[in-house]
Amino acid sequence: MNRLAIFARVPVSGRVKTRLSPAIPLPIVAQLYRAMLADALEVVASSGTGQVSLYWDSIGEEPSDPALPGVAIRHQRGAELGERLSSAFGELLAEPGDRAIVMGSDCPDLGPAVLVEAFAALEDRDLVLGPARDGGYYLIGLRRPAPALFEGVSWGTDQVLGQTLGRAEGMGLRVARLAVLDDIDTPDDLVRFVARRCVSPPGPGARTEEALRDLGLLPGRG
Repeated sequence: MNRLAIFARVPVSGRVKTRLSPAIPLPIVAQLYRAMLADALEVVASSGTGQVSLYWDSIGEEPSDPALPGVAIRHQRGAELGERLSSAFGELLAEPGDRAIVMGSDCPDLGPAVLVEAFAALEDRDLVLGPARDGGYYLIGLRRPAPALFEGVSWGTDQVLGQTLGRAEGMGLRVARLAVLDDIDTPDDLVRFVARRCVSPPGPGARTEEALRDLGLLPGRG
């Protein structure tokens, strides 16, 4: 079975996307993050690629309203990201034949076709990665648990993708790489997103675009 999980933070001011501040006030950053998370949920729902779970980063603080019908609510477990990813894949790959993808909640350029491509890659590859422009990845997929893949990685740095590929090679994993996309962590990331959306046709990330227009950070489409 195909299983798809979104890793997300509880959208509270001061706890999400803090690197966008002080360029953008923290309450507005939280509003923008809610829009990005809504886009991520819409993408996985419209892709039709499998069972969907939303993994919150904390327990007991998630919003009380349901995310989407049919979305299982779970919690990330572990002290750092590698432990949390390893734990999630252990849950998602519970049965023989399962395929699992974990994606972030801050890549509004990610569309349903990317998820379809990622699951297709797992038909004959062990690992699929969606490289992010900052040296990390916006998506990772496995066909079997691989706890060692997440050990010794410098999380939160531009070395994450390279170190992960190095560990995968050492483990003999067959790897597929998707197109490079931007996630939104810094003001420069946001500027690039706005610039792309000023000249591109409508696509994924509609909620993020709407939030940016409401904030006066993106002009309306003529």
